[in-house]
Amino acid sequence: MPGSIPDYAPILSLLSPARLATIDRTFNIHSPIEIYGFTIWLQNAAASLYPLLQQLELILRNSIDKAAKERFGEYWWTIIRYDSTKDNHTKFIKGIRNAELTLRKRWQNREAARLGFDRPSQVTSSPLTFGHDDIIAATTFSTWEAVLLEAWHTDLNPDKHLYLWPLSLTKAFRRLSVIDHRPTEARRKVLNLLKEIRDYRNRLFHHDCIWIKSKSVDVQTAIESIREKINLIEKLIISISPATYKALDAWGLFTSARRVCSVEELRMYTHLDYPGVCEADTAVLDKLLQQTGYGKFSVPLMLKKQACIFYQLR
Repeated sequence: MPGSIPDYAPILSLLSPARLATIDRTFNIHSPIEIYGFTIWLQNAAASLYPLLQQLELILRNSIDKAAKERFGEYWWTIIRYDSTKDNHTKFIKGIRNAELTLRKRWQNREAARLGFDRPSQVTSSPLTFGHDDIIAATTFSTWEAVLLEAWHTDLNPDKHLYLWPLSLTKAFRRLSVIDHRPTEARRKVLNLLKEIRDYRNRLFHHDCIWIKSKSVDVQTAIESIREKINLIEKLIISISPATYKALDAWGLFTSARRVCSVEELRMYTHLDYPGVCEADTAVLDKLLQQTGYGKFSVPLMLKKQACIFYQLR
């Protein structure tokens, strides 16, 4: 149990003082054991968001690629037209080129290891042309944000068949109307939402605080700012693939993220005086606890057609 640790001072001394100060100001948490409990909750909260962010990135990439490939073929980015007078018109192509560079470096590293070279630069041969799937898989999130920029869209009817947007919008985004009923405005709004979520994703992946400081004055508003991001991710996933949203919802990923990112869940890590169990329930719960191996396993069970998990928290 957390209370069995006699002194949390040496543990907290290895955490960021600036972050600890933010916790105190926003969440009104003071004691060492509560502060450390908060940091453990924070890691669990961030972890609950990863699957949603990864699913969003995956379906965004594959849905746009699929829609473009149907019209222009496998290496569609070499064919479609873009407006070189628009801002950041080269950003998407740079994303593709960076993906190819990543693949080339990986190949050089493998070749150097195979040939017994000390450095990848000693490899003088060139790799074969990389396949479509490999290139797409090596792209970053920002690449698929970039392809939604104005440069890849035209309003000129004679040229629409040469550009990706707007003709492929409803193929890549099956429920675009949840963003806006006007396709062009919807694309622009999707672009802004993706930038917001990508910035948030980068903060998560670099272990920055996951609540939005500008919107947070206390624990309730801090957690609401996290849940706002969950709502945005949910909306974007629905706009791209309603079928994927239904699957994620059926598997409980949104419910899980909202459960962990809540005031109630946070209190489980900062207020350790849990209520006891009545004598009548002890036998049943003790049987389930034994099945967990006292913390080694999770025990799945159905309760009134609801899938539940019983496990020992700590």
